[in-house]
Amino acid sequence: HSLLRATATIILDMTARYPAFTLIELLVVVTIMIVLMSIGIASFSSAGKSARDAKRKSDMETVRQAMVVYKTQSATGDYPTGNYTTATATLVNASGAVHYLSPPAPTDPKNTGSYVYSGTVATTSTFCFCATLELPTSGNSNSNTCAGTWASTGYQYYCVQQPY
Repeated sequence: HSLLRATATIILDMTARYPAFTLIELLVVVTIMIVLMSIGIASFSSAGKSARDAKRKSDMETVRQAMVVYKTQSATGDYPTGNYTTATATLVNASGAVHYLSPPAPTDPKNTGSYVYSGTVATTSTFCFCATLELPTSGNSNSNTCAGTWASTGYQYYCVQQPY
């Protein structure tokens, strides 16, 4: 018994003087941290893409509404003509006190320049503009030329057009 007591006393004395984690405990904690960080990074990346796509959709709808208002208030009853850049420049720099789009024209949330949008050139009676989205299934068109299939969701491009 005395040998057992002496051994127990030495072990207890050592753990009291040198408290530490075992290698297994450290590996478990590090593994848990890595798993949680991976989940967090994946969620954050997806949320950022979704937010930028929502901004693109909102901007496209704003431009569509501005084009419609421009046509109803235009002396000729026409849409501004040209591609996305020239049409939005017309809406921002409209003559007189009316600005159909607040300056500056909408810019892409990821790129520093103007939107990298494509689409059919606006004519006096129709227009169509499309944005490429980061999440490939949140758009309403499968083509950025306005000639593809349209649906409420499930495609990579978000297009606005008039007339519908």
